[in-house]
Amino acid sequence: MTSQVGYTEDMTELQIQDNDAGQTLEKYLQKALPALPRSLMFKAVRNKKIKVNRKRCEVRQMLQAGDIVQLFLPPDVLEQEAFVPNDRPLRVVWEDDDLMVLYKPRGLLSQKDQPGKQDDMNSRLRTLLWKRGIWNPETDRSFRPSVAHRLDRNTSGLVLAGKTAAGARKAAEMIRQGNLEKEYLATVEGVVDRPQELRLFLKKEGTKALVRDTPEDGWLHADMDIEPVGHAGNNTVIRVHLLTGRFHQIRASMAHIGHPLAGDVKYGGQPGQPYSLEACRLCFDGHCIEMPQK
Repeated sequence: MTSQVGYTEDMTELQIQDNDAGQTLEKYLQKALPALPRSLMFKAVRNKKIKVNRKRCEVRQMLQAGDIVQLFLPPDVLEQEAFVPNDRPLRVVWEDDDLMVLYKPRGLLSQKDQPGKQDDMNSRLRTLLWKRGIWNPETDRSFRPSVAHRLDRNTSGLVLAGKTAAGARKAAEMIRQGNLEKEYLATVEGVVDRPQELRLFLKKEGTKALVRDTPEDGWLHADMDIEPVGHAGNNTVIRVHLLTGRFHQIRASMAHIGHPLAGDVKYGGQPGQPYSLEACRLCFDGHCIEMPQK
């Protein structure tokens, strides 16, 4: 957290608390004061218009809980986007002190895609943590709780989120190191009669993903394993173990091997019911969280 402990015509003081500690002054100011141009930040530090504990500071200086940041800056660069509560329900599947696994319903955005008030997972998460007293938008100036990875709007299922800044850093590090395992259930057209290891290459082009069998400059590895788990008429329900997280990877890869998601018209599926794709399992840090019964 950061608390604003004083303001005069010439100075604003911000006190660093737990959620804003453990990062450099530069990173803190970039997140806490998005209206502050980076060039002005560096100039203000050089000219002692920004201080830490009333002393000259450096942009790479690490902040600790209890530090006081003094800002001799005009009010317009201190403005933050206002927090607007979102009282729509949010389903918590699992949590500990720092992390949460949430359920995202089909049709809901993971994060906003336009300015202003918008219903998304992040606004629901922030409202829940605000009501619980875990996050305070007035004092936590550089930390805004968010989901750690995104699901497409029309994909449902499990997402990991940080409740605290420590949790957000932990989630980001697990993802960076490939230690967040994800499994999905999808209904695809046709008969998939055996497990397969798909080692393909993908490139985003506009709003679609292109897939090929062989490598080429500009194309990224797109790896996943699939296993049939059931049949529904002429369709197959498959379990997907995602090994890389590329744009539209499951949808584009299944279309590439001749089994588009049923109803996924964008990737060649027959029109009808909306396609079914659900993140059903997350494994991380010794935990495996399954999608609960609806």
